[in-house]
Amino acid sequence: MRRNRFLISGLSLVCLILIVKPAVVQTEDHSRLLVLLRWQSGEIRFVNSVTGRPVSIHFRVGGLFQDFAVTTDETTEAYYTNGLYSMNDVDSKESVDILRFCSMKGIRLILGFYDLDVKGGCLEVRLLWTV
Repeated sequence: MRRNRFLISGLSLVCLILIVKPAVVQTEDHSRLLVLLRWQSGEIRFVNSVTGRPVSIHFRVGGLFQDFAVTTDETTEAYYTNGLYSMNDVDSKESVDILRFCSMKGIRLILGFYDLDVKGGCLEVRLLWTV
């Protein structure tokens, strides 16, 4: 009986580790723990301070942050890429455990169950484990 409880506890822990993706959001004035689930999605929105145009980056939570898709105008995309490549062709293949963004005009993060606004400054989201 004790062995069965140990086995069930171990399997439950493995399932939890595979499904739950804890992350820490850090801004210039506070930190916050987020509990994410592997299949959730996210979006970061900000205004490019050079072009003055909005940028929206969609992504998925998997083992890492992945499946990125960027939506912006042609001028802003050319600002980031020097017009040499399509951001979505490159970004869709990226997988990272940390997201970092800075904007003087503000950042909006929608991630899983959470919706956060940063009024100027920087934002970092770091996955605590990447199994």
